[in-house]
Amino acid sequence: MADYKEIEEYVRNEVAALTGKPLDEITPDTVLIGTNRVVDSADLVMLLISVEEFAQDKLGATFDWTSDSAMSAARSVLRSVGSLSQHLSELAPAK
Repeated sequence: MADYKEIEEYVRNEVAALTGKPLDEITPDTVLIGTNRVVDSADLVMLLISVEEFAQDKLGATFDWTSDSAMSAARSVLRSVGSLSQHLSELAPAK
C-alpha cells in the first residue's frame, strides 16, 4: 500500500513526464483542469488511465474518473495534483 506522500510523488512524476516540465515545478497546487492547467485534454486522459492502473495495482482500489463529479471543475478531485493525490489516498483501504 502507498501512503499520501508516495501517491503524490507518483502523480507529480506522471504530470512531469506528460508535460515535459521539471519535477520541481510540479507541486500539489499544480492545476490539472480549468484555467491555467498544465495538461491538455489528451495528457489528462493519459494521466487518468495511469492513475486508474496505479490505484488498482498499488492501492487495491478502484478510481472512477468518468463520473460527473470527477469532471466538474468546481468540485472535482482532478482540480490539482494535491486534490487528486488526496482522493487516491482516501480510496486506499485502511491498514
